[in-house]
Amino acid sequence: MSLTLKITSLFVRTLAKPMANAIKRNAHEHERFRRICVGFAQRIHRVDMRMRLGLLQDPAVIDRQIKKEVAAAKAARDRHATPTVKTEEEMKAEEEMTEKEKEDIKKRTEEKFKPRIRPLSEQKAIETGANFVAESFIFAVGISVIVFEQWRQRRKAKNARDDIREDLEELQIELKTVKSELEELRKKQPDPVQQGKLLSFWRGSGVAEHQKTEEEHRAEAKVAVAKEKEAKRLRELAEAAKPSSASNLTSTSTKATDLSQEHSTTDDSRPHR
Repeated sequence: MSLTLKITSLFVRTLAKPMANAIKRNAHEHERFRRICVGFAQRIHRVDMRMRLGLLQDPAVIDRQIKKEVAAAKAARDRHATPTVKTEEEMKAEEEMTEKEKEDIKKRTEEKFKPRIRPLSEQKAIETGANFVAESFIFAVGISVIVFEQWRQRRKAKNARDDIREDLEELQIELKTVKSELEELRKKQPDPVQQGKLLSFWRGSGVAEHQKTEEEHRAEAKVAVAKEKEAKRLRELAEAAKPSSASNLTSTSTKATDLSQEHSTTDDSRPHR
């Protein structure tokens, strides 16, 4: 039970006590209300006393008393009867009479053991009835407070569920809107896969050009080394030749010059990038 319910119940019960006292005063002053309270109190008193005495009574004692009286009635009837052979009809009539006697004895015994409840005095009945009505009023007020609090809590929980449902619906609408906008952006922008292919193609072209440039530099370096080797060989041949063979030297120099021109022509004819 919540703290609010406890405080409210205590407050309402405190306010209900003056109403209960007013009910008690009216029971003494108003004739009609007094009669109602007296009759109500007498009925409650009888029901209460019967329940108490019924719990105190032992059913076995009543059964033993009934059996004892039935046996005594049968013995008295047998003493006054003439001992003769009975026919079947007489035996049936005797059994029916015996059952009837049992019922009468049972009723008399129950009436004997039935408690006699003395009614309450008028003053006591008025007080008892007024107290019962006042307590019933306070009890009804407490029950009303509990029922109202339960209804309020259920209504609060229902409103909370409705708010959560509305929030979920709004979120779903926003999610659909975002999805539609995302689809529109995807349609407007190019495919990322195609962009990746183009980028890789551009990167591959740059690498190929770079590889081609490196190969040209290597070829030029090889040509330069070959030229240096050829010039060195020609110098060695010139030093080794005799001074008298000037014509041979001249022809050799001419060949070397021609060879150098051929290499130069080859280098000039190679395309540059």
